[in-house]
Parts: sequence; structure tokens; C-alpha cells
Amino acid sequence: MQRTLSEHITYLEQKIAMLKKQLEEPERAASEQNEIEIDLGIAERALAHFRRAFDFEQRLRKSLPDSH
Repeated sequence: MQRTLSEHITYLEQKIAMLKKQLEEPERAASEQNEIEIDLGIAERALAHFRRAFDFEQRLRKSLPDSH
């Protein structure tokens, strides 16, 4: 499945919110908690990259002729 940068950003924002909610559940085993924290860190870094890529794409678009 192919997504636009903005769709990736939205997906990752939702994924991060879900993972944070899962971390709040007290009945999780320590190993599960660790896995969620790892996934959360990965998702947050990916989101930062996608946001930078989106910003870069916007700057490129503005610099191209006839891009108004």
C-alpha cells in the first residue's frame, strides 16, 4: 500500500497515541511494556523523519516554476 507523506504522518500520529495509551495500562508485563516503549521510540523517530520530509517537499514545491 502506498501512502502520501501526509497520510504517513497521520498514521504515525495515531500509532503513537495508541502506544502511549497502551503504556498507561497497568496490567502489562514488564517485557510487554519494554516492547511498547521500543515501538513508541521507533514510531516517534519515524514521525520526525516524515515531518522533515514533508517540510522539504513543501519547500521544493514552492521553488519549482508554476507551482503556485
